[in-house]
Amino acid sequence: MSIVDPDHSALRTNYAQQWTEGSIAFRDGTFHPDPIPRDGESRFGLSLVVRLEGPFGERIAEESAAIAALCRGAHLNYAPSDLHMTVRSVEGFQDTVPQHQIDHYLGQLKRAVEGLGPIAASFRGLGGSRGGLYVRGFPNPALLELRRRLRDARVPFGNLGPAGGDGDRCRDNAHVSVLVPREAVPEPEAAAYIDSRTDVDFGSIRCNEVSLVVWRPDLRAANIEEIESISW
Repeated sequence: MSIVDPDHSALRTNYAQQWTEGSIAFRDGTFHPDPIPRDGESRFGLSLVVRLEGPFGERIAEESAAIAALCRGAHLNYAPSDLHMTVRSVEGFQDTVPQHQIDHYLGQLKRAVEGLGPIAASFRGLGGSRGGLYVRGFPNPALLELRRRLRDARVPFGNLGPAGGDGDRCRDNAHVSVLVPREAVPEPEAAAYIDSRTDVDFGSIRCNEVSLVVWRPDLRAANIEEIESISW
């Protein structure tokens, strides 16, 4: 797949395949619960994201709340203030992020957006995998180009902090996470809700702003904190 020519048909197929496995895991409770990260672990680290706001953010928040209301177990459910689309996950989790790392990644982002048009994504259908539930998203070429530039900027330096994040890969999707499983309990009602909404048109986002954020997750919430945003 070309980085500047998104293959949405392949992405739709991939989303469907993920939910084939995810549906079984949620109905049977056979997914692996995601623990709260500790310093140095690879997930939930420093990330570059688009925060969801306005009517679109409100609509996705309604979906997140509806799913949470159907769950039998206690999981990480995304509150409205935590909803986002990840542009790139840059590092693993740290209790404290040093200022030189913040400056480094903000500098990379500022250079990467030079001459770039608006990044955008359209969202159609709920979905999920063994790792969680999300809204299916489809990126525009500018979003993929931004990811390519950020990936290339990483090559000479690698990670400044804990290994993790996207590494040398470029994401080809644009999903918005709404739930991360915490308890290995069957969630058939939630799975049925996803099945009923795999083709719902949720609209789109288009923007010229990306935020550098840090995660502070607990058992029930993502607790995403914005460090700084860059507009172009």
